[in-house]
Formats: sequence, C-alpha cells, structure tokens
Amino acid sequence: MEYYKLIKKTDSWKALTPKKNPDGFSELDESIDEYHMRLKERFSIPFDVLKQWLYCLFYDRNTVTNYGWLNYDKIEFTLIDLSLNELKNVRIINNFKSYVEERTKAEGYCQLTCTEKDKKHWQQFNTWRIPPIILDVNSLNMSHKPEHADIKGDLQLVEGHTRLGYLYAISNSKLYLKDYHKVYLMRKRNM
Repeated sequence: MEYYKLIKKTDSWKALTPKKNPDGFSELDESIDEYHMRLKERFSIPFDVLKQWLYCLFYDRNTVTNYGWLNYDKIEFTLIDLSLNELKNVRIINNFKSYVEERTKAEGYCQLTCTEKDKKHWQQFNTWRIPPIILDVNSLNMSHKPEHADIKGDLQLVEGHTRLGYLYAISNSKLYLKDYHKVYLMRKRNM
C-alpha cells in the first residue's frame, strides 16, 4: 500500500478508487454493483472491465505503475474480435511473462486450473468466457508515459493473463479454437 502512495496518478485514476478496504474485506465495502453505478455517471467502463480489473486490482502494484497515469476521462473500452495470430502478438508485461508461459504449458482442457464453469465454456464455445482487456498502445501519447510504466509495442495485455495462457495452451494442444476471440480494447478516445 505504501508503494501506491508514491506513484503519480491522474485525478481520473483517483476517481476510480473503489470504496472498500484495500487490506481485506469489510461489511462497509462498496459492492461491484454499487461501484459500477457510481462510476457510470462519469466513465464509460463496461461492468466486466470493472469487475475483473479495477474493482479487485486497483491497488495492485502492476496496475498502478502501468496504468495509473492514464486519463480515464479520455479512455474508452470497445468490445472487438481479435484473431489467434493477433493475440499471439499481444505484449505481456515483464512481471507476468513467466506466469503466462506457465499456463501455456497446460495440455488439453484437463490441465486447465480454471473454474469448472470456465473450463466448460472453453470446451463448448472454444474461447474464453469473459473477454480480457488489451491496451492499444498506439492510441496513447507515449511522451507522457512515466519511466516506471512497462508499456511497449502495439497491443498490451492489461488483464486476463491466465486466459491468454490457456488460449495459447489450447492452440498448442491442437484443439479447436474459434477464429476470433472477444477482447475489451482499451484506447485513448479520438477527440
């Protein structure tokens, strides 16, 4: 938590702060539904993006370091389709490369350590159940990027490291995958 205070953050990032105890559960915590309702007046962030990323990982060192400097008043999230080849070229931050590589080693569905609900979705629909979040790096003004932010390349995975690793594993196992997979593309809005 101390690290969080040291990183420079935009006012819009601060406005995204969940009203909950970052050190553990409290009965006074804002629910994900309350969080979504409060934020939707100012931000256009899909519920699934809030739920999988900002609500639970807001204070995470990698999240703050890499994305706390962005102006979320000018960020949009669009549900798009990316091909397997495009997804194989998505950049993964250095702190999570080995994590994704480890998931890539799974052989077939039986070695996926996800929930049964997610595993069944993979088997039935040949894609992930909840689209991961991918940053369109080219949409950003990189001259404003702080030195500590690990952002490079064209597309970068923000959240969904396990899912991306499993997509690679299923592909490596020669099991059927859809041609395209839904992702939330995070990008600076053209004004």
